[in-house]
This record gives sequence, C-alpha cells and structure tokens, in this order.
Amino acid sequence: MSAWTCSLGWFRFTVSDSIADEVIARVGGEWIKDKKGFLGYRQGWLSRGNTGGLGRIGTAASWAPREVHVDLSQELISDWTYQKFHDVATWVFEQKGHFGRIDVALDDRNGVIDVDRIYASVKAGNCVSHFRQSRLISGLDVGSGLDTGQTLCMGSRQSDTYLRIYDKAAEQRSKEKVVEGTWIRWEMEWKSERADAVGMALSGLDQDSFQKYIVGVFRSALDFRDCTRADDPKDRYYAPLLDWWKVLTEGMQRARLEIAKSVKKIEDVKRWAEKSLAPMLGLLCAHPEAGERWLINRIVEGVERWRPEQMLLLGSAQDVRRLRQKMREWNPRDGFTVASVTPAS
Repeated sequence: MSAWTCSLGWFRFTVSDSIADEVIARVGGEWIKDKKGFLGYRQGWLSRGNTGGLGRIGTAASWAPREVHVDLSQELISDWTYQKFHDVATWVFEQKGHFGRIDVALDDRNGVIDVDRIYASVKAGNCVSHFRQSRLISGLDVGSGLDTGQTLCMGSRQSDTYLRIYDKAAEQRSKEKVVEGTWIRWEMEWKSERADAVGMALSGLDQDSFQKYIVGVFRSALDFRDCTRADDPKDRYYAPLLDWWKVLTEGMQRARLEIAKSVKKIEDVKRWAEKSLAPMLGLLCAHPEAGERWLINRIVEGVERWRPEQMLLLGSAQDVRRLRQKMREWNPRDGFTVASVTPAS
C-alpha cells in the first residue's frame, strides 16, 4: 500500500439526450430495472456492486424524456481506473451534460499529522480558508462500542464545497478490518458548478496533472500558514506554510489512484448475494408473473454472461469450459449441484 493514495468517490452526472442502455454501457456493472423511478424520473435502474455501494439511473422525466441522471457511490466505482473516469467524464461533456457531485479523497498513511492536531491548528488561527465553520466529532460504533475515530468537518453539507478529515484507520478497525499503521483521509465533496469544474479537469488532464490540480483545489479551500487571526488578512494569505502542511500537500501531489481489487473469494460473493439479492430473488420466486422456473431459467442464461473476474472464482479456463458445457445440458429440475458433479467413469 502506497503512503499516499487518492480515490474518487461519488460520481453524479446528468446528460440531456441519451438512453439508459447507453449509460449502462459506459459505466458498466450489473443493472436491474426498478419498479419505480426517482427524483421525478419515471423510469429507474439499480446496481449493487460486489464490494457494496449503490448506483441509480433515472430517465423519462416529463420535462425531458431523453434526459438521463446517474448517481454512482464510491464503493460501486472503487475498481475504476483513472482512464475510465477520464473517458466517462469526456463522454458526459460530449453529450452536453454536467456533473452534480464529485468526491475526491486524499489519504495520508505516513502519519504526518492526526485529526486532533489539525483541529488545534484551526483553533489557533493557522487556517486560511473560505470555510466559515468547523466542528470536531468523536465517533463511536453503537453496536460494538468501538471507537471509530475523530472527524473534523469543514463547511456545510448544504454548500457546494464540504471537507471531512477523519481517522480512516480507526473507522476500518471498528468494522473488524485489519489496518496497519496510521491512515488519515482528507475527503472533499463538490457539488453543482464546483463539481462541474472538477469533472472538466478530469476530462482534460492526464492523471499526474489532475492530481496536482486536485491538491491545488484543496489548497484554494484551505491553507495552513504560520499566522494568527489577529494578523492582517493580506499578511495571513502570504504567511509561510506550516511545515506539516507543506509535507502533506507535496506528498499528496504524488498520490496514486487506489483501485479496489476484485472479489476473489466465493464467501464474499455469498455474503453479498445474501445481503443484496435475497429479498428480490424471493419476490421473483413468489410472484405469479415470474416464479421459480422463470428465475432458474434466467440463472442458467446468465452463465453465458460471466465476466473474467467471475470466471476466476471457478478455477482454470478448462474448469470454466467444462462447467459451462454441463450447464447448457442441465435440466433445471435436477438442481445446480448435478451440473457441478463429475460423472462417474
């Protein structure tokens, strides 16, 4: 794990003249038609990733029938490469679309400074910023009683720019995940015109240039300098950077985009299916216009749509070919297990 990492979070955009199928082809993933729309769009689609997260697509609004609105959470797009973010952003602007929200997180795993010391620096008047409010929140997991770490919030969630600085290591440990060393996350949320500006940079810059741009945008929102509130505003703006802030921002310019690894264990897939799919599958089995036989046939047809990362769960390429052949010859009344059993010689 790199000491400096970057991740793009929420991706919200709208294009004025497209269809859901075209958007799905661009963003990828598995999508299902929803029974209802959202945000005034009469038709909707849902997607839940193997590692969590939620995606929604809405279209067929009365005011703009071919407008398509897209919301993609951080977990859903955690395996995207920078090139994919770049390509999607480029397509959005080619379609004369716009972004409504983009989140970017910069991670410090060097332990340059912790949240308490950052807050102390804000209190001391070292922070030169357009943010007008900040608050320090102590986190606690109610179920386990574990400490989820400190979070420093800058700005308002209702504004176009909002910053959270928090102890990501403590948050992950409270979820019983193994994390070595320190991990402080600086997470900026942009909306409306500010999100559009970040999206425009994403569509026009290579990864190294975009990284430097993002750090510059962070610094335009807040800078930590050797000054106090009593100093003249002009002197505050030109005061020397604090040493820790200089180390932090220079390091973040070298951060690399963190890409989540694909699910590699069948147990992970089982947990995801149990949590996300079980209610919908039960509904399909029980509904008179679907039923168990309909569902089983759809599952068998789905075998032909296995993606490479899904095939890896089954073993070698030879194993996949052998199982596919069995599935094609399989009588659904016999159950899936029959297709997996090697015939006696």
